[in-house]
Amino acid sequence: MRTTSRLFVATAAAGLLALLGGGPALAHEERESAFPDGTKSVPTARAYDATRPHLVVCKPDSAARIAAMPAGPARALNEELLPKCEYEHMQEAVDAVAVRGTDIWVLPGVYREEPSWDENAPCTQSYDGGVVDYPLIVSCGEVINLVTVAGDTTPDDREVVCGPLCDLQIAGTGARMDDVVLRGGFREDGDWIKHNGIKADRADGFVLRNMTAELFRENAFYVHETDGYLLDRVNARHNDLYGILTFVSDHGVISNCDTSYNGDSGIYPGSAADVNADNPATERLTRWAVEIFGCKTHHNALGFSGTAGNSVYFHDNEVFANQAGYVTDSFVPNHPGMPQDHAWLTRNRIYANNNNYVAEFVQGEDAPCRREKPADRGHGEGTVCPAFPVPVGTGVLIAAGNRNLLEDNLIYDNWRTGVKLLWVPGAVRDDFRPDAQYDTSNGNHFVANSFGFHPAGVQQPNGRDVEWDEQGVGNCWQDNTSTYGELSSDVVLGLPDCDSGGSVSPIGNVAKTVAMAGCSTYDRNAEPDPAGCDWFDSPAQPAGRQAAPGESGGAPAGAGDDDVAATAARGGGGDATAVVAARSLPTTGGALLPAVAGLVLAGSVLRLRRRRAA
Repeated sequence: MRTTSRLFVATAAAGLLALLGGGPALAHEERESAFPDGTKSVPTARAYDATRPHLVVCKPDSAARIAAMPAGPARALNEELLPKCEYEHMQEAVDAVAVRGTDIWVLPGVYREEPSWDENAPCTQSYDGGVVDYPLIVSCGEVINLVTVAGDTTPDDREVVCGPLCDLQIAGTGARMDDVVLRGGFREDGDWIKHNGIKADRADGFVLRNMTAELFRENAFYVHETDGYLLDRVNARHNDLYGILTFVSDHGVISNCDTSYNGDSGIYPGSAADVNADNPATERLTRWAVEIFGCKTHHNALGFSGTAGNSVYFHDNEVFANQAGYVTDSFVPNHPGMPQDHAWLTRNRIYANNNNYVAEFVQGEDAPCRREKPADRGHGEGTVCPAFPVPVGTGVLIAAGNRNLLEDNLIYDNWRTGVKLLWVPGAVRDDFRPDAQYDTSNGNHFVANSFGFHPAGVQQPNGRDVEWDEQGVGNCWQDNTSTYGELSSDVVLGLPDCDSGGSVSPIGNVAKTVAMAGCSTYDRNAEPDPAGCDWFDSPAQPAGRQAAPGESGGAPAGAGDDDVAATAARGGGGDATAVVAARSLPTTGGALLPAVAGLVLAGSVLRLRRRRAA
């Protein structure tokens, strides 16, 4: 890029940042974070063993809840543990841990963690908002969390030296995920009680299993700067931003989860360790920063999202009834691992992501999401307040990412588009190097996916199967099937196939990018209905849509199944049953973009998004 072009990009970026500077800042900015050294591994769930170090937490009504459980292994275990209960709050038990590798067993009940509420506690007096650094997390995690697990014993040193809280397991003992509930909620003045439910910070080897968390200002479950974690059979619902959030972490597994009614996304592995950054391949890598499987993520603004969602292995999940399904991006400055690369999506069902929460809850002067007090907005009753602008009716959105592989997924009944691929220049993330302006989106492969077919065999078309701004090198589509015959797309000359090497030009289509520019000023408080933006217009049902047998309008199926009884309490994680069968599908075929257009497209995300949560 010539110096004058670079100056143009920089000037445009600065102007747009100034223009968008009035957008809302979400909660607290995150501290500067760095990837773990990556030497650890994914921990395994542990069965109850009376000879292992363990602590037991219960509530006054746990005995009655246990007595009401059906006879079986889960009830027997709870009856064995009940006499050993010494703690009424999870944080009390965490604070009592003296030996690395301890198990904390949490008996059925609703946990409010009232001791963490005290705004007048001495340690909270030094905190006046803003970034929460790690030393404060260690000394006074309750400034933002109900439960804090801080594993590093050297808070003033970047090197993690594990203490007793590494390799900690916290597990609910109920027969269902919602037998143990961690509940935030609201103070008497109507504000949120806490930002986060449980935060594991530099807590290598952390395991959390079989519980529900709800009603937090930011995140229900949060893992930060941790090498090795397992979140299994957890339910995260009714939070203003994220259900499950991990940030700058490695060697993770999120499995058999349920996430719903979150204002940003259900599952968010942001800045996952960029372990494949230098790998030029797209297909079938062997090292992942995080594996996500067996989850249902539904009725969120976004089912999944990940700024710099790198090396994510996302398989055998259901993503449905969100405003948009799976979204990954490369927008926000100061996120390690930019730009996003190397996610593998396979054997997922991504469908019916048509819920228009902006129109329902944000637009209009009396809209619930615009009420001053959070307690008055209807959180917990189905209200979702989208914090991030995405087009309603989109199955998958890759907003600047490289070498992602979408293979053998069912993508159907998304009324705007099944898959959308966009370019974003590096200037948007404050990277003004010439070679960063066209470093996305390249090498993305879409192979052997089924577009528009419900697994029962009926046709439920997407509005379009593919929308692409025609930018990038090595993007390709091959061996996909569609209700339209050929994949339907907005690309006049057709989609390039993989055998030919895919797309060859870094130049995009300016008209497509400019058409989306009007959505960049979305703000759920100040500008809920941007002029010239059609992303929040509910798309029409595609012609030819057929009802599936027993269709009930997208209600979640199987959330909180009773088959947890023995596995959740006694340690068997259980392999997730694949929700999509493997299939062999026949083959289908397949002026310089001004930097300012790309910046306008992405500018809103820079201000609204993303890791502003503490």
